[in-house]
Amino acid sequence: MNKKGIALILIFSTIVVLTAIGAAIVLRSVAERAYVQQYMESTQAFWLAEAGINRAKKELRSTYSATGTDIWQGNLTSVPGGYNVSVADVSIDGKPCKNVTAYGYVPTTAPYRARRAIQVIIKKQIPGGFYDNAIYTAGDLDINGDSYSVTGNILYAGDYEVEHDNISGTATQDTSISPLARFDFTQLKVLSEAQGNFYDITRITRVEHKQETFPSTFWYTRADDGVDNDGDGTIDEVDEWVPNILYLEGDLTLNGNIGTIGGFFVVVGDVITDPDDTEDMTINGNGTIDGVIYTRGEFRINGGGGNLNVNGGIWSGIEARINGNANIAYNQAYMDSIEGLNIEPDIQITNWKESINPYKMYL
Repeated sequence: MNKKGIALILIFSTIVVLTAIGAAIVLRSVAERAYVQQYMESTQAFWLAEAGINRAKKELRSTYSATGTDIWQGNLTSVPGGYNVSVADVSIDGKPCKNVTAYGYVPTTAPYRARRAIQVIIKKQIPGGFYDNAIYTAGDLDINGDSYSVTGNILYAGDYEVEHDNISGTATQDTSISPLARFDFTQLKVLSEAQGNFYDITRITRVEHKQETFPSTFWYTRADDGVDNDGDGTIDEVDEWVPNILYLEGDLTLNGNIGTIGGFFVVVGDVITDPDDTEDMTINGNGTIDGVIYTRGEFRINGGGGNLNVNGGIWSGIEARINGNANIAYNQAYMDSIEGLNIEPDIQITNWKESINPYKMYL
């Protein structure tokens, strides 16, 4: 074979190889584009399912008795898809709850190219024993040193780290109390505003800089003062034992000699518009808190040269930490008065799972 024939064979072989490579590149590009499209639409379906869960939370806050299949549906103009939500009554640990399943799908109508499902358990309840403990933490309990005392019971959900057992009561772990039970914060805020005890960020800052003070007593009205506090014509009724409700829309840090302050401290931040918001309460120094503290974040107390006392109780969502000279004592009268406010519990998600293969295509 002459040189021209060999060259021609080599040229044709090169063309065949390049064509095969080009075809492989094209096929791979098509496959990758399909995968990207699949991933994008699957992600969109997931967020649509999340939108369905958010819709269910909103609806159940107003009508907790709602149940049914596909009782709420919606389409989003920004995404070519929609969601539907089903709700069923279930019992978990003997307590009534809601099993909510939300489906997100793309496109808006069948046949769907992508479909995701999220299933959650929602409860609306204050657990038994919620008002019976000096310390109640849905997270960890951490107590350092031996210059402290706890008078009353402790209930905790997470880790328990205590160096010295200066506790007059029982400490019990119960993982079911996590997350921390939620009150109806809108209701609490309205009550605190009526008392003049609502603290936004600006007012909290003034307190922290000692330009303003908290109430000095736990009670807003008392049932032993000989006054008709609720205006119903009868004096000194049981329901006239009403605490100061201090609603704080942000973190609270108190330093130095805090003196004696009192009330039901609700440290929850902007939880009404941001349900996931958590805020912390930290107290450094000495003095007395004559009241009960509720924080969805961390509670930290660092006693200084003098004692730092909490006479009432503590609810903490993430962690309760006690350092230094600090004394925590349970006060049943205070707890009873808070329970007597009949604040409705808010709904909260206690379990979350995805129940559909996120990358299955619906062609």
